[in-house]
Order: sequence, then C-alpha cells, then structure tokens
Amino acid sequence: MKALYLIISIIFTAFLGAIAYLNANSSLTKFNLIFMEISASPAVIIMIIAVVGIFTGAFYHAFLSSTLDNPETFE
Repeated sequence: MKALYLIISIIFTAFLGAIAYLNANSSLTKFNLIFMEISASPAVIIMIIAVVGIFTGAFYHAFLSSTLDNPETFE
C-alpha cells in the first residue's frame, strides 16, 4: 500500500504543478486544464484546486503514516 500511496500522491502533485504552470498568467475566468479550457466562476475554480490539494495531502499523509508505523517493509 505504501507504493500505491506514494505513486498516487506523486501523480496528484504533478497534476497540480501542471495546472499551476499552464495557468500562471491567465485570469480566473478562463481556467486551462491540460487539454481544455473551462469557463467557470473563480470560486468553483479555487474549490476544484483545493479538493485536488486535499486528496494530495491525504495520500501523502497515508504514505507517511504507513511508513512510520512499519518502516521495515515496503509493499
């Protein structure tokens, strides 16, 4: 499970980094995902990014918790 938690958290971190890089100089009314542009209110865009960040943090927390509970095995 540790490997799964680590892989998913790295994927979410890369996704957040790509979103941040692609939207560095855009306004909040036009949000660029990797292959499409979304027109939404700024509150919805911020909430989507926050939810992805929460999932990323949860998987990092699960990885660190499982590593600290049993550091010898890496499944």
